[in-house]
Amino acid sequence: MRTKAPKISIDILVIRDDKILLGLLTPKWNFEGRRVYGVPGREIYFGEKIGDTIKRNIKEEFNCNVTEYKIVCVNANYALENHYIGIGITAKIDGNPQVLLPEDWESWEWFDRNQIPKNLFPATKNLVECYIQNKICISE
Repeated sequence: MRTKAPKISIDILVIRDDKILLGLLTPKWNFEGRRVYGVPGREIYFGEKIGDTIKRNIKEEFNCNVTEYKIVCVNANYALENHYIGIGITAKIDGNPQVLLPEDWESWEWFDRNQIPKNLFPATKNLVECYIQNKICISE
């Protein structure tokens, strides 16, 4: 009998001029009955390097290029009856984010680090806290 295993993904917190980029997720991603903000990121493909995953995701999510990135946390994400081990990344990009996946994202917004919305997707919440507290975090 084969057992289920968690999937591995990346969660990317884009930073520019000390502002944080968050995306308002569409209603299909509601968490605990409410709309939430999240960050770009998806599964790592088999054999794909972490840096290549980051670059691919940023290009697919909003057609920008990654100029710099750093790993800042590891999240265990059980939201929406899933199980992901997410590698939290901070990244800098060129260009202006576009909504390329309207089935997932309604908009991209820049937030001052002192005015982050409270309604964050769980993995995003841990990633934002790690960045703001400037420490490596691990959530279980």
